[in-house]
Amino acid sequence: MTAQDPSCIDDSLTPAEICAVVPESVRALIQANAVLFNGRWDDCAEDVRRRRAGRPYLFALDLDLDEPLVWIARLKAYEIARGESLAAALT
Repeated sequence: MTAQDPSCIDDSLTPAEICAVVPESVRALIQANAVLFNGRWDDCAEDVRRRRAGRPYLFALDLDLDEPLVWIARLKAYEIARGESLAAALT
């Protein structure tokens, strides 16, 4: 398990601990989701899919992540499991 791998997100860790171990690109993704998509991970994922398909999109997610959709799914699952927002730990 590395911080470059979505499996580094352990549901037993607090949002602050998660934000401390994930790469800067994932922290940027968390912040973009909070600001642009009001914390709705499904909307963020759809925007990534639209961009990949060459359709209009809101945010040019140009992050150094191999699989942003995998990260999005794991971040969403974490927030659901914990009932806490990761973005709140960034401020």
